[in-house]
Amino acid sequence: MSELNKLEFVGRAEHLNRIISLVQDSNKLRVVLVEGRGGIGKTWLLHALKSRLNQVQIGTSEIIDCDIPVFNDAEDLYTQIAKQLYDYTYKEWLLRLRQLREDENRLSQIAYEQERRQLEKFLIDEINRKSSQQRLVFLIDTVEKLGQADVREQVWECIGDLCHQLENAVFILAGRPSIAQEILEKSFKEEELTYLELNEFTHEDVQTYIRCKEEQLHFTLGQELVKKIIVLSGGSPIMIEFGVEYAYREVIPDWLEIEDIETIPSRLEKTGGFEAEMVRHITQLRTSMDRLTLLLSRIYPLDSFDIANLLELSTEDAQRLFIDAQSYFFIKPVIGGSQISLHDIVRDLVEKYVWADIDPDLEWRKRDSRIAAKYFEQKDYDLGPQKRILEVQRYSDDSHEVANIEFLIEEVKQLREFNTTRWLWNALYADPIIGFETWHEVTDRIRRQSKKFGFVNQLLAIAKQFETEINPDQKFKLIIFESKIVHALKDKSTKENELVKLEGMLSAQSSNSSHQADIYNVLGMLNTKLHLYEEALKYQQECLSLVQGKKLSYAIPAVANLVGYLHRQLNNFQEAEKYYKLGWEAAMEIDTPDKGLTQVMASIQNNLGFLYGQQKDYVKAEQCFKAAIDMWSSVESEREIANAEIASATILVDNGNYVKAQQLLERALSRCDNEENDNQILCRAYFQLGLNRWFSAEVVNEAVWDVTQVQWDLNVLSLAQNALEKSLKLAEKYGLEEELPGILHQIASVYWHLGFQTGDRTLQDQALKLNDRSYQTSLEYNDMRYAIDSLVGKAEFDYYAKAYEHISDYAQELSDRFQSYQNIHTLYFGRMLRIEGDVAFQQANYNFAFSKYAQGIPQIFQHGGFGPYSSKHELNLLQKKIERLPIELSKTLIQQLKSQWKDHKALNEWCDQQMFLTRIRATKQPSSHA
Repeated sequence: MSELNKLEFVGRAEHLNRIISLVQDSNKLRVVLVEGRGGIGKTWLLHALKSRLNQVQIGTSEIIDCDIPVFNDAEDLYTQIAKQLYDYTYKEWLLRLRQLREDENRLSQIAYEQERRQLEKFLIDEINRKSSQQRLVFLIDTVEKLGQADVREQVWECIGDLCHQLENAVFILAGRPSIAQEILEKSFKEEELTYLELNEFTHEDVQTYIRCKEEQLHFTLGQELVKKIIVLSGGSPIMIEFGVEYAYREVIPDWLEIEDIETIPSRLEKTGGFEAEMVRHITQLRTSMDRLTLLLSRIYPLDSFDIANLLELSTEDAQRLFIDAQSYFFIKPVIGGSQISLHDIVRDLVEKYVWADIDPDLEWRKRDSRIAAKYFEQKDYDLGPQKRILEVQRYSDDSHEVANIEFLIEEVKQLREFNTTRWLWNALYADPIIGFETWHEVTDRIRRQSKKFGFVNQLLAIAKQFETEINPDQKFKLIIFESKIVHALKDKSTKENELVKLEGMLSAQSSNSSHQADIYNVLGMLNTKLHLYEEALKYQQECLSLVQGKKLSYAIPAVANLVGYLHRQLNNFQEAEKYYKLGWEAAMEIDTPDKGLTQVMASIQNNLGFLYGQQKDYVKAEQCFKAAIDMWSSVESEREIANAEIASATILVDNGNYVKAQQLLERALSRCDNEENDNQILCRAYFQLGLNRWFSAEVVNEAVWDVTQVQWDLNVLSLAQNALEKSLKLAEKYGLEEELPGILHQIASVYWHLGFQTGDRTLQDQALKLNDRSYQTSLEYNDMRYAIDSLVGKAEFDYYAKAYEHISDYAQELSDRFQSYQNIHTLYFGRMLRIEGDVAFQQANYNFAFSKYAQGIPQIFQHGGFGPYSSKHELNLLQKKIERLPIELSKTLIQQLKSQWKDHKALNEWCDQQMFLTRIRATKQPSSHA
């Protein structure tokens, strides 16, 4: 039907000429928005514009049709725009877009938005570069389908922002009425935006339209048939097209030729109207084209190979059908002509009038979807080896070839995601119950392994389409799955909202619900992320009780490990050890450990190592860390080995073994070869490296009696600063909010000591700001450890600056706000008391000073401390203070300490030692506090 391929644009000349004139004459024009109901002629107008604009030497894109299921966000549209520019632009865009999407839940929101804007700027610069040679026009159709419903407004705002920055390019957007007009009118001035609305033809317009059609096709419809089409089409171009095309192809319905115009309306009232009759013949399935139309009404777009498999045709027949189909006005070539799709209004008509008639029980459509699901599953499977082959080739020495292979890999990834989407949608449609299990297995694997959260959310939206058709158990699995996605996200408020939702569900559940354990587990995970450890422990213990009661042996080790971890966070060391060992013993009872169980067992050993290290049992700690590393090595998990090395180094830093700690940390850093994937490990490693260098920078001086006299090796302290700044940069870039409180506080301490020793007030001011930010961030994320530590830091910095007046206020705030945490964070409560004592000592109020030391030192001693805050360090400073006092006063104050420390054997012995040293001192010249 080559004549149909050559049809010229008929009608809408006024709109066509106006747009061309605007594009040619107005340098300020940015957007033309053409709206009208389905079938009104928007697509044909775009085709006519493309032809006419090319004739007047204006660069025009291929028509980008958003009526295919890949336009989920603005970036998907931009991908098709990039295709219209240079080959380099498209390749570079695709690779950068993949990086952006992988970074969506990896970067902080600020860093992600910066990267997104940089990517958008790259595209804008490329469009402006090409349009500097000639005016460019981008033709975009079916724009009402652009973006998923929940982000559609955001998508249009992005498009408006992009168009604003174009220097010599115009976007012509066509679609059904949508929110586009409202948003664009807010974004653009009157001369920058033109809005056109297409309406139905008048009777005279239809007559002119049909007359032109007859001239183009060299055939005559006949006066009676023309009258009927004029009346019945209602001025709709697509209905006119149906009438003309069917007459030309000699498949016009008998009633349209035979019956009188007066009787036809009453006949059509019974059958659904003229539009219904225009697709009714498909129900007879007389031709391959009818079968293809039915298929395309549900599964699209398709290439000839898809058609061969889904319609069970030979390759040759499918290719002929693919070519012939494009001669029909309601078939649209898409994706550069490599695939075809059905006009959206025809798709709606087939769904409404054909499927409802021939498949009332949906069995036919379910059968088609079963075939399609198997087909797309196989296509998905076949793409895996293609990607692996390309990945092997990527290691070629030719850098230019490597860049091209990266691009090819990305194209395969995109194609695979598209096939996965079609596979799972059809599987769910064919049988929602069975299809959901397939969906859950595939999507959960993608969530765990690739962490493509944008793609996972697309697949989640597919499952939600079938939410009413799955069983109650599956609905809960869907809710739990969504909660796990929320757990992985960085948004605190989203997590809090999810908690409320799950707690409401839990209260509505019966006590024997099979999903209670899952709900408790996710509630525990979410509360842990929010640092609400007591709440998290309550839920994980409930979960553990349930999995033990149901004898779910495979689940017990992991849950017991979580319970142990939460007890450790709450300083319940005995309980933590008990549950770690419970998890270990449960794991040992499983005969054949798989990779997942091995990783849980390694995690238990790692956690035990950290626990023993905190209890100063360094031999057992080292044994456990080694066991953890050996287990993770057996499953080739370099990332987890690095985590174990960092945990081991943390204990070594606390123990003052700085050389060995640095070796472990450098080894952990060497295992991380990809910042994007290893950002949290790198962040933690640099944090510990910074602490290690800070603590090791202290210049040992036995004569020091006050913390302000401690000297630091400035070179080593600068290395600590560099490491902590790297950690901070990673935390801010990748949105590692849970790491920020500690990094901010410790880098504040390093800045302070650098500034104090060098007299640099700028550094000291920075330290105060960073420490205050640590305090606020800690409160925001419920990190009580660093909220308390940074509050003590405020008092410490004021003490150094001799600004004593607010220190009692900090002590009062610590007591009022954090008293319930005193037994967990004894070191920091003890330090605050010691600082109060130091203030009193400086003011020669010795009785008050030693009353504070009497309260504070046992708390520091109970924890053990670390670095410059170790109990050994604190006792050395106190000893030097005593040596500065008169003999009799020293004896009196030591006796007061001894009486208050009578329940602390080691401290009591220390007092005896100090009393003896004071007696020795009495035989020499007395000291005084100077």
